[in-house]
Amino acid sequence: MVRCKSIALGFIFIGAIAKTIYAQRKEFSVYWNVPTFQCHKYGFNFTNVARYGILQNSNDVFRGERITILYDPGLYPAIIDGKDRNGGVPQEGNLDTHLKKFKTQLLEAIPDPDFKGIGIIDFEHWRPIFRENWASLDIYRKRSKEIEKKKHPFLNRTIIEKKATSRFEKSAFTFMDDTLSLAISLRPKAKWGYYGYPFCFNFSPKNLQKECTKEVKIDNDRSTWMYKTGTALFPSVYLQQKILNEGKRAKLIEYRVLEGKRIATMGRSQLLLLPYTYYKYTDTLTFLSQGDMKSNILEPKKAGADGIIIWGSSADVNTKKKCNQLHDYIEKVIGPIMKSMGKQESKDDKKQNEI
Repeated sequence: MVRCKSIALGFIFIGAIAKTIYAQRKEFSVYWNVPTFQCHKYGFNFTNVARYGILQNSNDVFRGERITILYDPGLYPAIIDGKDRNGGVPQEGNLDTHLKKFKTQLLEAIPDPDFKGIGIIDFEHWRPIFRENWASLDIYRKRSKEIEKKKHPFLNRTIIEKKATSRFEKSAFTFMDDTLSLAISLRPKAKWGYYGYPFCFNFSPKNLQKECTKEVKIDNDRSTWMYKTGTALFPSVYLQQKILNEGKRAKLIEYRVLEGKRIATMGRSQLLLLPYTYYKYTDTLTFLSQGDMKSNILEPKKAGADGIIIWGSSADVNTKKKCNQLHDYIEKVIGPIMKSMGKQESKDDKKQNEI
């Protein structure tokens, strides 16, 4: 009798654990951030994505009640086609001028003061961590050092580098932080963050491994505006076709999401984590294989993200042929993957009810 009671108690205990795990299971939301409204004139109706559980704005508008992205809003300092905009580099920029224009553009893009959706600021001209401005962004490091050299012509290269780094990052952090703060103050019910952050740079020329380097993690830790002010993280998990195999591409996604997960726990409250995915390879602009698209959806889910945002460019939907191709891809690839994920969740629900 004692043994039977012990077994019964054991089953109750296991059932309680299973229920707790189930209760803690996150809802995984998939957002549609593609300007498919451009396809309406060709007779294509992309509200069909809702059939697969994908969240989109009403009437398939690009900026709406669920999600709105602001491309290069305000007047961030930048060097564009060799010309300076608002000082060129952040330490030479006018913050008030930027914020004034940002406010005007945000209120125009999101007129509803009760907007409860996802708000993304997409600014990519420079990165606020000085050393991360490599390759095409190196112009910002060079300009910053030139400015310091003119001010201090007799200082050596090492000190010039330190001064340039310090001034750049101090101003860059202020631009990032104050812009986020303004967005949150204007539309406080929304979840706000910057596209692409946090960075990881795994499987890149500077890091051939799946994990983010220690240096990048330190950079992310220093970027307090990201998690102390921001309320959402939108790391990019875009893929290239010509590098890595499918297995490594899945790992690229997994570890970028894991870094996002790490940063998400550092906020005053848990930050929303929604990686940005793209249904095409960025180097060839061909549609992802079924395996890679599956990784784009399922790897973030397994790694603990709150969902994903499926992005697409206006160039993907600017002709009837392209609209037809994307429509077919949804029906043949994205839709079935979403259905399969839904069936698995239904099975999990059924198992839970049987406990």
